[in-house]
Amino acid sequence: MFQFEYMRIPMKKIFAALLFSFTLYSCDDGDITVTSFDLEDSDLSICEIDDKKVLWVVNNEDVYESMSLELDDSALNDSLTNVLTLNVEDTIEISLSGEKNRLVYRIYDAEINGSKYFCQGVPPGSPRVLEEYVSAGGTVTITTSFNDLGLNEDADADGDGIPNAEEGFDPNGGNHLDTDGDGIPDYLDIDDDNDNVPTASEKDADPGEPATENGYLDTDEDGIPNYLDSDDDNDAVLTRHEVEEENIQRAIDENDDGFLSPELTAEVDGLGNYLNKEISSPSFEHELQLDHSIERDYRSVIVIRDFNLIRQDGSGEDIRFDSYNLGRLVANGILFKQLTNRQQELQDAEEENEEGTE
Repeated sequence: MFQFEYMRIPMKKIFAALLFSFTLYSCDDGDITVTSFDLEDSDLSICEIDDKKVLWVVNNEDVYESMSLELDDSALNDSLTNVLTLNVEDTIEISLSGEKNRLVYRIYDAEINGSKYFCQGVPPGSPRVLEEYVSAGGTVTITTSFNDLGLNEDADADGDGIPNAEEGFDPNGGNHLDTDGDGIPDYLDIDDDNDNVPTASEKDADPGEPATENGYLDTDEDGIPNYLDSDDDNDAVLTRHEVEEENIQRAIDENDDGFLSPELTAEVDGLGNYLNKEISSPSFEHELQLDHSIERDYRSVIVIRDFNLIRQDGSGEDIRFDSYNLGRLVANGILFKQLTNRQQELQDAEEENEEGTE
């Protein structure tokens, strides 16, 4: 088989060279192996049309062109449009076959608006397609990972305002910091000390307030910032228990964990009871915890292997690919449900009780 290699040049020139090569250097079966492509390794967009997910990228610079991947497979997420899968453990493989799963390359006669072209059931009549190539055979490989696990100062998986690196994130995955021992590591925990005051609400010190060397609020000046201190005022009563009993009952009755917060207690001298060591009551013990679900960012990488692109003009011309890195799809702000150990125990007990009554 003839191996055709080239530098990254405009797609029209690539195809002109390829078609010329078909005439001069085609093998007996007419195949050519191509090792690079103009729209490879792209930032992809996604639409959902008729239960099919369409990944696409367009180029309106030196040539009007698009590459789109149409997928209809039960392995893909069927509840969210902008996500291919939330499975970060297993690689998904999908066979390219027929109309349901295919890769399509097109050249147009004018600039193309990708969202209008790919995100509606019937594509617009303009621009007009000049050339079209459709895949035959091949396998799509989708590998998904979390896109919020960096160690730079902007990486903050739980969105509490404290970077992953500062919350004990272990990039090797074996030893994440879990200050309150609730089973959720700090970098994913919206309440690092399990006091029912969100980390984001108790980490910052206002001017004149006691703070740690890092500038975090430290009401009792014990060297432990409030967001990691289960007894913020050092009065021997856990912060989470310095609450009004009626508020806890409202949290249960109204299914609203906002009423769990000790921040709702009365203020004395400008401080809520949970921050005032002179006030150690009311004290109401309970086991309820905040909802620890957060929003996370995902990144899917799409690679296609062992396929041909066949020109749709009846000529039978095709271009062979051993491997083609289509690109990546990034989805931000996706709900990530999680339970503390205690919440999981309570849920399991409730489900077991329901099964026993059936």
